[in-house]
Amino acid sequence: MTLRHLRIFAAVCRCGSVTKAAAMLHIAQPSVSLAIRELEEYYQITLFDRISRKLYITEQGERLLKYATHITSLFNEMEESIQSVSEYEPLHIGSSITIANSFLCDFLAQYQQNYPKRNCQVLIETSAMLESKILNNELDLAMVEGIPTHPSIEKLPFFQDELVILCANEHPFTKHEHLSFADLLQEPFLLRERSSGTRAVIDSILQLYNMNVTPIWESASTRALVKGVQRGFGISILPYQMVKEDLQNQSIQRLYVEDINLQREYFIIYHHNKYVTPAMQDFINIALQVTTLQ
Repeated sequence: MTLRHLRIFAAVCRCGSVTKAAAMLHIAQPSVSLAIRELEEYYQITLFDRISRKLYITEQGERLLKYATHITSLFNEMEESIQSVSEYEPLHIGSSITIANSFLCDFLAQYQQNYPKRNCQVLIETSAMLESKILNNELDLAMVEGIPTHPSIEKLPFFQDELVILCANEHPFTKHEHLSFADLLQEPFLLRERSSGTRAVIDSILQLYNMNVTPIWESASTRALVKGVQRGFGISILPYQMVKEDLQNQSIQRLYVEDINLQREYFIIYHHNKYVTPAMQDFINIALQVTTLQ
């Protein structure tokens, strides 16, 4: 005996006819007849008297109908309650500092415009910390820089950015048309902290070219690094999205280095065992739509 059996039985009682109940439920008439017969066999009772091609509910049928009505009503109430809680449950989102400065507000503004009754709780942290929180189920999804390597993390690329090499306007390198990465190693570096996604990409590039840099500044603040570059304390490598206004305002200069690829992708990540809720999918769709327009 299943909930389906009870729903079919209640429909037959309301309609007074197997044919009408089948039409109302959008199922075949034999399926309705079979469900009634299975109920009668299961409980060893007769639910309807069939007289002159009409159905008359029996006393035992009346008793079952009372319970069937209560059970189906309670089930419907449960579904509505659970779906309502799920619909308005906060979406726990993580973002790296770079992505938060570049995109997060645009994503959240569009999400809240589309779904005004939903709430988001946001954590801005390093990419490494966000990956750890995804693995511990402390976040529903996160936006990180660089490629996550843990096998339990699902990753979806949503934007391609590039790192740019920066120096002060008065730096001698601004007069060079051709620079190699080896030329840069003579200079003091101002870099993001080691736990950041940006720094991880830079370190991997340096490792690829068998080079090593010991920065004189390490900071989680991109603005602090830009200020240091402007004042001539050294050169830096930062995401274009974070410094494009500085470049447009010509407060710093970009250096172009031969034979080095500084492209990198941003990823939306979540645990591969995590159920992707409608709220998660809606946020992902918005992220993809917004960055397509960038």
